[in-house]
Amino acid sequence: MHRNTALLAALACAGGLTGLSAAQGGITSTDDPTAGIESIRLTGVVRDFQVSHPDFEAYPGSHNENIVLDDLGEDGKPVLNVDLAASRGWGQNAGVTSEESFNQWYRDVPGVNVSMPLTIELTRENRVGGPVYVFAKERPEYFFPIDSQGYGLSMEGLLWSAPGTHNFHFTYELETEFTYSDPKDRDDDLVYTFTGDDDVWVFINGKLAIDIGGVHGQMSRSVNLDEKAEELGLEPGETYQLKLFFAERHTSESNFRIETNIALRPAKLPTMSALAD
Repeated sequence: MHRNTALLAALACAGGLTGLSAAQGGITSTDDPTAGIESIRLTGVVRDFQVSHPDFEAYPGSHNENIVLDDLGEDGKPVLNVDLAASRGWGQNAGVTSEESFNQWYRDVPGVNVSMPLTIELTRENRVGGPVYVFAKERPEYFFPIDSQGYGLSMEGLLWSAPGTHNFHFTYELETEFTYSDPKDRDDDLVYTFTGDDDVWVFINGKLAIDIGGVHGQMSRSVNLDEKAEELGLEPGETYQLKLFFAERHTSESNFRIETNIALRPAKLPTMSALAD
C-alpha cells in the first residue's frame, strides 16, 4: 500500500475528521488519495490555575528536562522524577515546587483548578511527499484558549504582563490514538513535531517521546516513529495511544504548534470533575 493510501485508510476510520467523501469512505478518484480530508478534530482537557499556585508565574528560565519518568503512571499521568528534582533542589533548578504541586497539573483538584474540554483542529497542508496536518497558535496569534473562562483573566502577580491581558496559567491534556502502519508500505517516515512553550511532554504507547520541560521560550522537538519503533514498542498494524501534556505557566507568551503526518484519531476524553473549581 502506498503511504498516502495507508494514511487515508486510517483517517477514514476517525470520528474527528471533516471533509470526507461519505460515498467513497473518504477515498477519492483523484491523483491525490487523501483529497477531501481537510482537518482532524481532537478534544482534550484544559485545567485553569490561579497565579497563587506555587508552580505558576514562577521559575522563568528553568529547564527541567528529564523531570518526568520515561513511563506514564498507572493512572495515565506523567510521574515526577522526585529523586532528580530533589537532587537539583526544589524550585528554580527543578522547575517545580514539590511532588504535591506537580501532581495537581493534570488532575482535577477542587479549589486548585477548573477543568473544561477544549477542541483543536489540525488542518491539512499539502507538501512534497504527502499531506501534513497542523495546528498552530504562535507569535503573534498566541495560544490563549480560555481567556475570560475558568478563573478569568489574570489580574495580579504578573511579572511580565499587564493585568487583564490574558488567562495565562493553565495546562492542557490531549489523548489520541493511531494505527502504526508498516514502513514498507509508506514513502515517508511518520513524524510528530511540537513547537512551543512552556512544558510539553508527549508519550507514545506510554513511553516518553518528546521532553520539553521547564518555563522557557519557544522550543521545538520531533519524534520519528520509525526510528524509535523498537524503543516505543511499536508493531505494524497495531493501534497505540499518543498523549500530550502541556503547561502554560508564565507570562507573557504562549506558543503551541503540532505538525504531523501521523493519522491521529480522537480517543477518550481525559477525566474531568465538575467539583474542580
